[in-house]
Amino acid sequence: MQHQLPGCSVCLTHRKPLCEVNVRRRALILSSEIIPQQDGVLESVDIQLSGLVHDVWRRNKSLFSYQHVTTRYRERLVEAGFASHIDAIRQDKLRHALRAYWAMSASPAVQQLLLDNSYPETLFRAKRAQFHPLKHLLLIGMLWHSWQEFCEYTPCECVTPDRVGANVLSEGEADADIVRLLQQGKSLRAVSERSKRSVNYVKKLAIQNNIPVKTRAKRIFGADRALIVGMLKDGVKTQQIASEVDSSVGAVEQVLSQHPDLVEKRQQMRFNAQCHKHQNCILQALAEHPEYYRGDFQREFRASYSWLFKHDKEWLYSVMPEAIPRSRRRGGV
Repeated sequence: MQHQLPGCSVCLTHRKPLCEVNVRRRALILSSEIIPQQDGVLESVDIQLSGLVHDVWRRNKSLFSYQHVTTRYRERLVEAGFASHIDAIRQDKLRHALRAYWAMSASPAVQQLLLDNSYPETLFRAKRAQFHPLKHLLLIGMLWHSWQEFCEYTPCECVTPDRVGANVLSEGEADADIVRLLQQGKSLRAVSERSKRSVNYVKKLAIQNNIPVKTRAKRIFGADRALIVGMLKDGVKTQQIASEVDSSVGAVEQVLSQHPDLVEKRQQMRFNAQCHKHQNCILQALAEHPEYYRGDFQREFRASYSWLFKHDKEWLYSVMPEAIPRSRRRGGV
């Protein structure tokens, strides 16, 4: 049974690597029919992983909740230098360290798992997901080397519960942590980003707990409306307008929608700006490369050439060099 455990590639009794055998549905496979594989180098990481798998299986019951396990991960990652004290995990550094630690493993399952660029980040992001046990065992094996050390682990004094996990909200107390952050004066968007919840959900909790939150104006009156219309006529971006008048982008866009002529005018202004940009690019290229033919401009300045060919072909052909006569094309004289 121990040989069938996921991630086990070594017989711990005989210290021999396990070999795969194709199982026939009805016929009995005798030991004499199995062609033994050539003995290769038995890697220490495979022995370690097989021992770790066996110890977990022999325990046959869960000792920790998922939240408890991830908390231990974070505490150990801080000690090992893979996370800061504000619980920002250095995912790239951790991924490269995992691959380097298990690189010599002969297990195909291990090597296939290490090729996944989302591992081990998903262990900390997808809190409600179910993961293959091998994903946990590889991380435990690198950080603690054995199941006993993992079970007996206690964080050092430099890793305190107040500092570890301070920037990540626990699943069971997410709402309480959101309320606490709002009471500290954090903005709705800041709390939404840290808690991985929507702004509307955070706002709902604030209203339920009578927490005043600063929101941008959703309606615009009087002088502000006239100012916004003037800036819209000048082609100022709606995000910049909202920032200057301390309003939401939606409110500015609502004012814009009430003036259809402005919508068309701003579209034309954006079109003209794009046209001038690509025209200037082509004119600069003509000045720098007078020896180029049309095909050279199309190849070297494809973005501007293609845009003008689609939207302003007449101007493009008016400044382009004359087309090569057909008699001189394809190597003709």
